[in-house]
Amino acid sequence: MVRVLVVGAGLAGLACALEATTLGHHVVVLERSSRIGGRGTTQNLDDFPVGFGPHLFLKKGPFHDLVRKLSRVKLAASAVRLDRTEIIGQGIVRPSDDIKTSIINKQTLRDANNEDLLVKGCQLLSAWGGETNHPRYTALQKNNLMVSNEGWAGMIGRLAAALDEVGVFIECGPEVQRIEPGKAILADGREIETDVIVLACGPSTARKLTRTIDQQRAKDLFSSLERTTASFVEVGLDSKSLSGKHAVIDVLNQHIILDYRAIQPRLGREGSHLSAVAIGGLESDPGETRYTSADERLAALKSFLDRRANGWQDHVIQQSEQSKITLHDAGTSRIAQQAMADSGVLFAGTWVEGEHILADGAIVSGRLAGRSIAAAKR
Repeated sequence: MVRVLVVGAGLAGLACALEATTLGHHVVVLERSSRIGGRGTTQNLDDFPVGFGPHLFLKKGPFHDLVRKLSRVKLAASAVRLDRTEIIGQGIVRPSDDIKTSIINKQTLRDANNEDLLVKGCQLLSAWGGETNHPRYTALQKNNLMVSNEGWAGMIGRLAAALDEVGVFIECGPEVQRIEPGKAILADGREIETDVIVLACGPSTARKLTRTIDQQRAKDLFSSLERTTASFVEVGLDSKSLSGKHAVIDVLNQHIILDYRAIQPRLGREGSHLSAVAIGGLESDPGETRYTSADERLAALKSFLDRRANGWQDHVIQQSEQSKITLHDAGTSRIAQQAMADSGVLFAGTWVEGEHILADGAIVSGRLAGRSIAAAKR
């Protein structure tokens, strides 16, 4: 049995803890914030599961497979449909009242010309500005990008219940100030002895912590990561402001609006649950600079909501917004999971090497870290 300390209780950290415990290791998880789940967490406010920006999970992907196996209760889910998805300047992707256009558009998506507006819009929706022509792009065309009736909090809850059942200790609140081989020192002065440390936090925190072990190696490893930020607005409304549309996409400005309630009628209360996101555009983001500040980007997103969900501000029951969140921790260049295994440290998260992205990337990375404990044991 190996003592394992997991830093971070997002999807990667929780998946790592579950895998490592299943293999017989003693696991402790520390989470700096007040709740587990990372960006996947939601709060149920007036029967609206309000979260931190839009999420769609891949049907039968690693995340979906794991949460289905953790409970006997069937996970009900519905797909984003392209006959109810609008791309600005293009129209409905597969208009049910225009079979000819629908067939032409279907072939255009299959051809996957990255310069085509239709393709760009569906790529933006499927990967939130991440990798183009990813399997999620094909999944969108096959009605395999989903919204659950449980919301993300319900699916995270399945992970948490499984960890509680096997006796994993998760403590929210403490901050790891620095790490040393075989030890973690917390901001409150406590020291935790451990055999292996899994950094399942964000890359900025991981970089700061690994500097105390090997400053130059940490600099070399993390310097290649490209972070993409976003602004989001999430609102619960007592009206149907998108008129039944599942999604509206503005490719030029990298804006997307989803209506979770239209996609999954069993999620939350009657009305609309809009989740809008503006992707990239700051000087620090990859690609073209379109905004001088995150606040300007958020204001532009609200203007998009005003135009496409007319009168939404008069029907708000609950609202959450943030001008700057991290949407993608890394671009195509990621860090090897065992890059610092010789120091007793493993990495887990969407910024770690792997074929999957978003929630699936976090789950696969976390589970692989849990299976790789022996490689890092000092």
